[in-house]
Amino acid sequence: MKQLESLRITPVALGLSLLLASGCGGSGGGGSEASAVGDASVVSRGIITGFGSVYVNGVRYHTSGTKFTIDDGEGDESDLKVGMIVTVRGSSQGNGEGSADSIVYDNELKGPVSAITPDAVDASRKTLTILGQAVLVSTDTTIDDDGGLTFDSIALNDVLEVSGYVTATGFTATHIELQDNADKIEIKGHIDNLDSDSFTIGGFAVSYDGTTKLDDIKVLTKDMFVEVKGQLDAAGTTLIAIKIEGEEEGFDDDTDEAEIKGVISGYSAADDTFMLQGQKVDASSARLEPASLVLADGVTVEVEGYVSNELLIAREVEQKGRKIKIQANLSAVDEPVGTVSFKFNGIDVVARVNVGTEIEDDNTGNDLLLTDLSAGNFVEMEGFAESPGVINAVEIKRVDPDEIRIVASLEKFDSDAMSVELLGIEIDLTAASFEDGEDNSLSASEFFKALVVGDFIKVKDQDSNAVFDKAELDD
Repeated sequence: MKQLESLRITPVALGLSLLLASGCGGSGGGGSEASAVGDASVVSRGIITGFGSVYVNGVRYHTSGTKFTIDDGEGDESDLKVGMIVTVRGSSQGNGEGSADSIVYDNELKGPVSAITPDAVDASRKTLTILGQAVLVSTDTTIDDDGGLTFDSIALNDVLEVSGYVTATGFTATHIELQDNADKIEIKGHIDNLDSDSFTIGGFAVSYDGTTKLDDIKVLTKDMFVEVKGQLDAAGTTLIAIKIEGEEEGFDDDTDEAEIKGVISGYSAADDTFMLQGQKVDASSARLEPASLVLADGVTVEVEGYVSNELLIAREVEQKGRKIKIQANLSAVDEPVGTVSFKFNGIDVVARVNVGTEIEDDNTGNDLLLTDLSAGNFVEMEGFAESPGVINAVEIKRVDPDEIRIVASLEKFDSDAMSVELLGIEIDLTAASFEDGEDNSLSASEFFKALVVGDFIKVKDQDSNAVFDKAELDD
């Protein structure tokens, strides 16, 4: 896709940064808090949501002098894509800006699709079986279309590289891309059923022998976390290991600031601990955002805190995990700054456009530049919320005019006034009809009773008359 060549911070982001810089301080001591003077050491693991530097977990990491490691080899920033999960080590200024000493990307899985199971209820979700692992793919997954791959075109025997969150049942894919080399197969996980010439990872068989290279491993042991690279046997049921590497799981260094995003597994209500991307988290003293958040296996969250003795002590746990979607007319396009804007009820919603944003014309299929868009164009925009008032656009499609639509996280609601707030916009629903996530009609009372701050909902202006006339619980 053609993309904007450089990124400049939006006025919204700049204002937020200045506010944070002037209103936030720090305190030293014990590695648990950032120093009030100078940058704090930081390690951050999460999905890339934008470029022009690299945006991870709401922080813009400057990459001058950064060492990039891509799938265990040297690389550069051009090897990275929106949706990939990376680990950033560097420093943070505490104002949404930081510097990356190193950025590491390593896929979770690479192999052929052996089964495709559509979701019985939600057509925007399907589960792929790759090397015996269940991989959930949805319209929130970023799909690299360089090889012509789309959500609908995924087919049996496609060899896919998967980046995603580890879950109790497999993976939730955040980025997938088609591979043209079926001989390079990879799987990562804990060794089980270890024998003298074989073991399993996630139930999938791996064979090895004296020719298999062991990297950062002296002796294979049960439960060791490894990455295996090799080739499938003729039946496609066993990975013949060429190389087995010891892999780091979680954060192993004490760090002033740590941020990680993933899907909760192994939650213990007794002490409020859980696992997130291989990292143990203690959330017993954490602030929950929203306050109504219920910690449980399967919930996607972002955790901020510090690392001590390999344990991440959480200061804040925030519910995350889905793309914002807006379908509406653009109110402004600012090419020098690198933004597009929408206006709802007098409120501007600004999305940042960067080198990771895909822009195209839906009718012609042609790639576009930001300069090809203008105020008044009707578009579909998908993006990630970086922080309050800051959205990174992942995809923008110029489409034929249709109903106005917003899909976003519920920030607040008033059942008496029959209003909701999304993206800072107060939306009057007194004229609306209501549905649950399966298109079943609800009364206004049933709809508002079902609302939970932090959940995603969908509102529509079906005849584009500036009145939102339909609201849905969005599953």
